[in-house]
Amino acid sequence: MSRKHVFNIGFTLVFLVCFACIIMFFKDDILHALFRDGLFPIDETIEMEACQNWTDDVRDFELTDREKAESVSVLMYHRVVEEKHLNQYLTEDDGSIVSTVILKSNFIKQMDLLRDEGYTTLTLKELELFIKGEIDVPKKSIVLTFDDGFKDNAKEVYPILKERGLKGVSFVITGAISKFDAKYQPGEYQYFSASDIISSCDVFDFQSHTYNYHQRMEDDTPFLIGKEDEQVTQDLERSLVNLNGRNQAFASPYGGYDEGNIETFQELGFDMAFTVIPNDVTRETSVYEIPRKEVFPDDSLEDFKEKIGLNVP
Repeated sequence: MSRKHVFNIGFTLVFLVCFACIIMFFKDDILHALFRDGLFPIDETIEMEACQNWTDDVRDFELTDREKAESVSVLMYHRVVEEKHLNQYLTEDDGSIVSTVILKSNFIKQMDLLRDEGYTTLTLKELELFIKGEIDVPKKSIVLTFDDGFKDNAKEVYPILKERGLKGVSFVITGAISKFDAKYQPGEYQYFSASDIISSCDVFDFQSHTYNYHQRMEDDTPFLIGKEDEQVTQDLERSLVNLNGRNQAFASPYGGYDEGNIETFQELGFDMAFTVIPNDVTRETSVYEIPRKEVFPDDSLEDFKEKIGLNVP
Protein backbone atom coordinates (compact mmCIF):
# COMPACT_ATOMS: atom_id res chain seq x y z
CA MET A 1 0.00 0.00 0.00
CA SER A 2 1.42 3.37 -0.98
CA ARG A 3 2.12 6.16 1.48
CA LYS A 4 -0.60 8.22 -0.23
CA HIS A 5 -3.23 5.54 0.41
CA VAL A 6 -2.19 5.23 4.05
CA PHE A 7 -2.48 9.00 4.43
CA ASN A 8 -5.95 9.04 2.85
CA ILE A 9 -7.19 6.23 5.10
CA GLY A 10 -5.74 7.92 8.18
CA PHE A 11 -7.25 11.27 7.25
CA THR A 12 -10.66 9.67 6.66
CA LEU A 13 -10.58 7.92 10.04
CA VAL A 14 -9.61 11.11 11.86
CA PHE A 15 -12.37 13.02 10.05
CA LEU A 16 -14.98 10.41 10.97
CA VAL A 17 -13.92 10.40 14.63
CA CYS A 18 -14.06 14.20 14.78
CA PHE A 19 -17.43 14.27 13.03
CA ALA A 20 -18.83 11.67 15.43
CA CYS A 21 -17.61 13.70 18.41
CA ILE A 22 -19.28 16.83 17.05
CA ILE A 23 -22.55 14.96 16.50
CA MET A 24 -22.48 13.53 20.04
CA PHE A 25 -21.70 16.93 21.58
CA PHE A 26 -24.47 18.75 19.73
CA LYS A 27 -26.97 15.89 19.48
CA ASP A 28 -29.57 17.60 21.69
CA ASP A 29 -29.48 20.78 19.61
CA ILE A 30 -29.61 18.81 16.35
CA LEU A 31 -32.60 16.76 17.50
CA HIS A 32 -34.35 19.93 18.64
CA ALA A 33 -33.77 21.57 15.27
CA LEU A 34 -34.86 18.55 13.25
CA PHE A 35 -38.01 17.79 15.22
CA ARG A 36 -39.16 21.27 16.22
CA ASP A 37 -42.70 20.83 14.93
CA GLY A 38 -44.19 23.42 17.28
CA LEU A 39 -46.84 21.33 18.98
CA PHE A 40 -46.95 17.95 20.66
CA PRO A 41 -49.00 15.51 18.51
CA ILE A 42 -52.71 15.77 19.27
CA ASP A 43 -53.19 12.00 19.13
CA GLU A 44 -50.19 11.04 21.26
CA THR A 45 -50.55 9.95 24.88
CA ILE A 46 -47.88 10.13 27.56
CA GLU A 47 -48.16 6.87 29.47
CA MET A 48 -47.64 7.86 33.09
CA GLU A 49 -50.44 6.13 34.98
CA ALA A 50 -48.07 3.69 36.68
CA CYS A 51 -46.37 6.49 38.59
CA GLN A 52 -49.45 8.65 39.19
CA ASN A 53 -51.35 6.20 41.41
CA TRP A 54 -50.34 8.21 44.46
CA THR A 55 -52.48 11.13 43.26
CA ASP A 56 -55.62 9.17 44.19
CA ASP A 57 -54.48 8.72 47.78
CA VAL A 58 -56.78 10.01 50.51
CA ARG A 59 -55.20 9.83 53.94
CA ASP A 60 -56.94 9.46 57.29
CA PHE A 61 -55.23 12.17 59.32
CA GLU A 62 -56.92 11.21 62.64
CA LEU A 63 -57.20 14.78 63.89
CA THR A 64 -58.60 16.30 67.03
CA ASP A 65 -60.96 19.25 66.61
CA ARG A 66 -58.14 21.68 67.43
CA GLU A 67 -55.94 20.16 64.72
CA LYS A 68 -58.48 20.49 61.90
CA ALA A 69 -58.05 23.16 59.22
CA GLU A 70 -60.80 25.64 58.49
CA SER A 71 -59.04 26.80 55.33
CA VAL A 72 -56.20 25.77 53.02
CA SER A 73 -53.78 27.87 50.98
CA VAL A 74 -53.09 26.91 47.38
CA LEU A 75 -49.89 28.49 46.06
CA MET A 76 -49.13 29.23 42.42
CA TYR A 77 -45.68 29.25 40.83
CA HIS A 78 -44.44 29.34 37.26
CA ARG A 79 -40.66 29.39 36.89
CA VAL A 80 -37.79 28.75 39.31
CA VAL A 81 -34.27 29.72 38.19
CA GLU A 82 -30.88 30.46 39.68
CA GLU A 83 -29.94 34.13 39.93
CA LYS A 84 -26.90 33.63 37.70
CA HIS A 85 -29.21 32.54 34.88
CA LEU A 86 -31.36 35.67 34.84
CA ASN A 87 -31.34 37.27 31.40
CA GLN A 88 -33.27 39.75 29.27
CA TYR A 89 -36.18 37.32 28.99
CA LEU A 90 -36.56 37.01 32.75
CA THR A 91 -36.08 40.63 33.79
CA GLU A 92 -37.96 43.87 33.18
CA ASP A 93 -36.47 47.01 31.66
CA ASP A 94 -35.80 48.37 35.15
CA GLY A 95 -33.84 45.23 36.08
CA SER A 96 -36.52 43.71 38.28
CA ILE A 97 -37.41 40.05 37.88
CA VAL A 98 -40.58 39.31 35.91
CA SER A 99 -43.49 38.40 38.15
CA THR A 100 -43.68 34.75 37.11
CA VAL A 101 -40.06 33.93 38.03
CA ILE A 102 -38.82 32.92 41.48
CA LEU A 103 -35.15 32.69 42.39
CA LYS A 104 -34.12 29.16 43.27
CA SER A 105 -32.50 30.35 46.50
CA ASN A 106 -35.80 31.87 47.67
CA PHE A 107 -37.77 28.82 46.60
CA ILE A 108 -35.48 26.59 48.67
CA LYS A 109 -36.06 28.79 51.73
CA GLN A 110 -39.82 28.57 51.21
CA MET A 111 -39.80 24.79 50.84
CA ASP A 112 -37.47 24.44 53.84
CA LEU A 113 -39.97 26.46 55.86
CA LEU A 114 -42.84 24.19 54.83
CA ARG A 115 -40.83 21.11 55.78
CA ASP A 116 -39.53 22.50 59.07
CA GLU A 117 -42.97 23.74 60.11
CA GLY A 118 -44.50 20.34 59.41
CA TYR A 119 -46.74 21.28 56.50
CA THR A 120 -48.64 18.57 54.62
CA THR A 121 -48.91 18.88 50.85
CA LEU A 122 -52.39 17.68 49.98
CA THR A 123 -53.29 15.74 46.87
CA LEU A 124 -55.92 17.28 44.62
CA LYS A 125 -58.33 14.56 45.68
CA GLU A 126 -57.82 15.44 49.34
CA LEU A 127 -58.39 19.13 48.59
CA GLU A 128 -61.60 18.32 46.71
CA LEU A 129 -62.93 16.21 49.57
CA PHE A 130 -61.99 18.91 52.08
CA ILE A 131 -63.99 21.48 50.11
CA LYS A 132 -66.96 19.12 49.97
CA GLY A 133 -66.77 18.53 53.72
CA GLU A 134 -66.05 14.82 53.34
CA ILE A 135 -62.66 14.78 55.09
CA ASP A 136 -60.73 16.89 57.57
CA VAL A 137 -57.14 17.95 56.91
CA PRO A 138 -54.40 19.31 59.22
CA LYS A 139 -54.22 23.01 59.97
CA LYS A 140 -50.83 23.16 58.29
CA SER A 141 -52.00 21.92 54.90
CA ILE A 142 -50.85 23.36 51.58
CA VAL A 143 -51.22 22.70 47.85
CA LEU A 144 -48.32 23.64 45.57
CA THR A 145 -49.19 24.32 41.92
CA PHE A 146 -46.92 25.14 38.99
CA ASP A 147 -48.34 26.55 35.75
CA ASP A 148 -47.31 26.09 32.11
CA GLY A 149 -44.83 23.21 32.44
CA PHE A 150 -41.45 24.91 32.13
CA LYS A 151 -38.44 22.61 31.98
CA ASP A 152 -36.90 24.26 35.04
CA ASN A 153 -39.74 22.69 37.04
CA ALA A 154 -38.29 19.29 36.14
CA LYS A 155 -34.65 20.24 36.62
CA GLU A 156 -34.79 22.66 39.56
CA VAL A 157 -38.12 22.22 41.37
CA TYR A 158 -38.48 18.44 41.20
CA PRO A 159 -35.34 17.54 43.20
CA ILE A 160 -36.10 20.23 45.81
CA LEU A 161 -39.60 18.87 46.42
CA LYS A 162 -38.50 15.23 46.35
CA GLU A 163 -35.70 15.78 48.86
CA ARG A 164 -38.16 17.39 51.30
CA GLY A 165 -40.97 14.88 50.84
CA LEU A 166 -43.28 17.45 49.24
CA LYS A 167 -45.66 17.00 46.31
CA GLY A 168 -46.81 19.42 43.60
CA VAL A 169 -49.36 19.84 40.83
CA SER A 170 -48.08 20.71 37.36
CA PHE A 171 -50.64 22.33 35.08
CA VAL A 172 -49.05 21.80 31.67
CA ILE A 173 -49.74 23.33 28.28
CA THR A 174 -49.62 19.94 26.59
CA GLY A 175 -49.03 21.30 23.10
CA ALA A 176 -45.77 22.81 24.37
CA ILE A 177 -44.42 19.45 25.56
CA SER A 178 -41.31 18.40 23.64
CA LYS A 179 -41.48 14.95 22.10
CA PHE A 180 -37.68 14.73 22.13
CA ASP A 181 -35.58 15.75 25.10
CA ALA A 182 -33.19 18.67 24.67
CA LYS A 183 -30.29 19.81 26.80
CA TYR A 184 -31.48 21.99 29.66
CA GLN A 185 -30.62 25.63 29.09
CA PRO A 186 -31.45 27.57 32.28
CA GLY A 187 -33.15 30.88 31.64
CA GLU A 188 -34.42 29.94 28.18
CA TYR A 189 -38.02 29.19 27.27
CA GLN A 190 -38.06 25.41 27.45
CA TYR A 191 -40.91 23.15 28.45
CA PHE A 192 -41.23 19.64 29.83
CA SER A 193 -40.25 16.90 27.44
CA ALA A 194 -42.23 13.67 27.50
CA SER A 195 -39.31 12.01 29.28
CA ASP A 196 -39.19 14.85 31.84
CA ILE A 197 -42.80 14.10 32.71
CA ILE A 198 -42.16 10.37 33.11
CA SER A 199 -39.11 10.97 35.29
CA SER A 200 -40.85 13.44 37.63
CA CYS A 201 -44.36 12.00 37.93
CA ASP A 202 -43.65 10.56 41.38
CA VAL A 203 -43.68 14.14 42.70
CA PHE A 204 -45.80 16.10 40.21
CA ASP A 205 -49.47 15.42 39.54
CA PHE A 206 -49.84 16.38 35.87
CA GLN A 207 -53.07 18.14 34.88
CA SER A 208 -54.32 20.31 32.02
CA HIS A 209 -53.55 23.97 31.34
CA THR A 210 -55.00 23.63 27.79
CA TYR A 211 -53.42 22.11 24.69
CA ASN A 212 -52.68 25.33 22.81
CA TYR A 213 -55.09 27.91 24.27
CA HIS A 214 -52.69 29.70 26.58
CA GLN A 215 -53.11 32.71 24.30
CA ARG A 216 -55.06 35.96 24.03
CA MET A 217 -57.32 37.43 21.35
CA GLU A 218 -56.39 40.71 19.65
CA ASP A 219 -58.39 42.60 22.28
CA ASP A 220 -56.41 40.81 25.04
CA THR A 221 -59.29 38.49 25.96
CA PRO A 222 -58.04 35.00 26.94
CA PHE A 223 -58.76 32.35 24.31
CA LEU A 224 -60.81 30.42 26.85
CA ILE A 225 -63.34 33.25 26.90
CA GLY A 226 -62.96 34.64 23.38
CA LYS A 227 -63.16 31.41 21.39
CA GLU A 228 -66.35 29.49 20.62
CA ASP A 229 -67.32 26.84 23.19
CA GLU A 230 -66.81 24.07 20.60
CA GLN A 231 -63.27 25.26 19.93
CA VAL A 232 -62.46 25.41 23.63
CA THR A 233 -63.85 21.91 24.10
CA GLN A 234 -61.73 20.58 21.24
CA ASP A 235 -58.57 22.13 22.68
CA LEU A 236 -59.16 20.71 26.15
CA GLU A 237 -60.01 17.29 24.71
CA ARG A 238 -56.64 17.29 22.96
CA SER A 239 -54.88 18.05 26.21
CA LEU A 240 -56.69 15.15 27.86
CA VAL A 241 -55.55 12.78 25.12
CA ASN A 242 -51.94 13.85 25.76
CA LEU A 243 -52.41 13.36 29.52
CA ASN A 244 -54.00 9.93 29.14
CA GLY A 245 -57.39 11.19 30.28
CA ARG A 246 -56.18 12.79 33.50
CA ASN A 247 -58.99 15.23 34.32
CA GLN A 248 -58.87 15.67 38.07
CA ALA A 249 -58.28 19.40 37.65
CA PHE A 250 -57.87 22.27 35.20
CA ALA A 251 -56.18 25.66 35.58
CA SER A 252 -57.45 28.51 33.41
CA PRO A 253 -54.70 30.46 31.59
CA TYR A 254 -54.44 34.02 32.97
CA GLY A 255 -57.20 33.03 35.39
CA GLY A 256 -59.75 33.87 32.70
CA TYR A 257 -62.98 31.89 32.52
CA ASP A 258 -66.74 32.35 32.26
CA GLU A 259 -69.88 30.36 33.03
CA GLY A 260 -69.68 28.65 29.65
CA ASN A 261 -66.20 27.42 30.52
CA ILE A 262 -67.42 25.97 33.80
CA GLU A 263 -70.07 24.02 31.89
CA THR A 264 -67.33 22.76 29.56
CA PHE A 265 -65.20 21.65 32.53
CA GLN A 266 -68.15 19.71 33.88
CA GLU A 267 -68.97 18.12 30.52
CA LEU A 268 -65.36 16.95 30.13
CA GLY A 269 -65.42 15.37 33.58
CA PHE A 270 -63.06 17.75 35.37
CA ASP A 271 -63.59 17.51 39.13
CA MET A 272 -62.01 20.88 39.88
CA ALA A 273 -60.86 24.11 38.24
CA PHE A 274 -58.42 26.69 39.56
CA THR A 275 -58.37 30.48 39.25
CA VAL A 276 -55.79 33.12 40.20
CA ILE A 277 -58.00 34.85 42.77
CA PRO A 278 -55.77 35.22 45.88
CA ASN A 279 -57.99 33.81 48.62
CA ASP A 280 -58.01 30.85 50.98
CA VAL A 281 -59.87 27.66 50.12
CA THR A 282 -62.76 26.92 52.50
CA ARG A 283 -65.76 24.62 52.70
CA GLU A 284 -67.72 27.32 50.87
CA THR A 285 -65.36 27.39 47.88
CA SER A 286 -66.78 26.28 44.53
CA VAL A 287 -64.79 23.33 43.20
CA TYR A 288 -64.76 25.05 39.79
CA GLU A 289 -63.49 28.38 41.13
CA ILE A 290 -60.68 27.43 43.48
CA PRO A 291 -58.50 30.42 44.45
CA ARG A 292 -54.71 30.43 44.40
CA LYS A 293 -52.12 32.76 45.86
CA GLU A 294 -49.29 33.59 43.49
CA VAL A 295 -45.78 33.70 44.93
CA PHE A 296 -43.84 36.67 43.56
CA PRO A 297 -40.09 37.20 43.13
CA ASP A 298 -39.98 40.07 45.62
CA ASP A 299 -41.87 38.20 48.36
CA SER A 300 -39.83 38.07 51.56
CA LEU A 301 -39.98 35.03 53.81
CA GLU A 302 -42.32 37.02 56.06
CA ASP A 303 -44.56 37.70 53.05
CA PHE A 304 -44.55 33.99 52.34
CA LYS A 305 -45.49 33.17 55.93
CA GLU A 306 -48.40 35.57 55.68
CA LYS A 307 -49.61 33.94 52.45
CA ILE A 308 -49.72 30.50 54.01
CA GLY A 309 -51.25 31.79 57.25
CA LEU A 310 -48.31 30.77 59.41
CA ASN A 311 -48.48 32.10 62.98
CA VAL A 312 -51.96 33.44 62.34
CA PRO A 313 -54.24 32.64 65.33
